[in-house]
Amino acid sequence: RMSSAETIANLVLDRLDISRVDDLLLLKEIVYARGAILREHPLEGAEACLLVGPGRPIITVSSSPLISHHRRRFSIAHELGHLEMHRGTGLLINCTKGDIQDMPNDTGVDTEQEANQFASAFLLPARFVEKPFVENEPSFDIISEWAMRLDTSLTATSFRSTRFTPEPVAVVYSVRGIIQYFQPSEGFAELGVFPDVKKPVGSNTDARRLFQGMDIKGEWREVRALEWFRDNKDAFDKTDMIREWSVNMPSYEAVLSLLWVHKPLGENDDW
Repeated sequence: RMSSAETIANLVLDRLDISRVDDLLLLKEIVYARGAILREHPLEGAEACLLVGPGRPIITVSSSPLISHHRRRFSIAHELGHLEMHRGTGLLINCTKGDIQDMPNDTGVDTEQEANQFASAFLLPARFVEKPFVENEPSFDIISEWAMRLDTSLTATSFRSTRFTPEPVAVVYSVRGIIQYFQPSEGFAELGVFPDVKKPVGSNTDARRLFQGMDIKGEWREVRALEWFRDNKDAFDKTDMIREWSVNMPSYEAVLSLLWVHKPLGENDDW
């Protein structure tokens, strides 16, 4: 089911007549075409802001060198979302690092979360990514290809892929060996298994090997389901296997993992 933020993002893309990937890379021009001005400037306590007053609205993104290029693009799209959806809520909308998130949020939908949903749907629109994510097997190869084509982060693109893949797949983000959050596809959410958020990654996972500084092959590897789903033992058997593909993100002290339940779980009843 499409969120209202995604519906609005698609309407804006239609009004801009964006039908080619290259058109979507021109964010400064897009902001101007939607009636605003984009600028970079040092910001205190915020990563981006939207100022609505006399004349054109101004979207400002932090010029801090600590903010990555992909993060800056996501922040611009986030503020564009505020401009399109929340223009009447105030003259100045300041957005902090915590407000601008390319990750799932289960705390309900507020204006910041709506702006995040808009940014994800705008930068990774269904018109470009739905078909490749539906028709190809899940993999970091296809995710990386579209992250490069659309100039988006691997993390944001991975999360977006779960919206379209027909396979039971989850994307898991871990920091310093601890699972922080995950995003399931619809098929995965129906299984009744969930990665153990706020707990260490399993000891026999590629994710753990990466945190230990080991080299691994960038490909699918079979691993016991219990390495990732220790809290859901009634939903699977101890011999059940799933597929894991993990990639290192050393600048964030993080590992991004794809989990694919490629065979049915819980049919051996061997606990």
